[in-house]
Amino acid sequence: MRKLIWSAVFLIVALVVVSMTGCVEAAEPTSSEKGAAVQEQNMKRAQAKVQTPVVSNYLSREAVKKWVQRMDRPQKLFYVYILADTGNVIGYYVSQTRPISECAALTSPVRKERADLGQYQGHMQMPSPGLDGVYYSYNCSQGEAFFFDAETDAFIGISGLSYFVADQPLNLEAEPISVAASRE
Repeated sequence: MRKLIWSAVFLIVALVVVSMTGCVEAAEPTSSEKGAAVQEQNMKRAQAKVQTPVVSNYLSREAVKKWVQRMDRPQKLFYVYILADTGNVIGYYVSQTRPISECAALTSPVRKERADLGQYQGHMQMPSPGLDGVYYSYNCSQGEAFFFDAETDAFIGISGLSYFVADQPLNLEAEPISVAASRE
């Protein structure tokens, strides 16, 4: 008998809970939610009208794979052609690597540090020193790059010049730019 009473009580409580959940008014959607719903409806119509094709050939991936394999050859030479403002080739360097951005580093330019932010605890990104012990801004422009001359190992920095790179010499009217004998 007790089991029957507890079962009845449980059933009544369950029915009350279920019936009350239907009585709660749904909150009106926010403008962001309305906008997201419109975007989703538009995307469904766009997908139905213009379907995304199934790709069979991955030419971009193949090109990236080929590039990575080529960059992995330790004795690879690169031809860095320097351009005048007119677009004419001034000359070229033969380099041990392709020009490398001066923004490149072997360590991260920032480090996370735990910080007391008043009532909040958190992490802040703090600048890290470079391997030479100096802090850099790392707001590098894309035009600043460097490489090492293949014949002399001389450091060559390029800043503010237009250039392009090939991994084989091109048939152009251009003279090699040579590095003078080392003074060391």
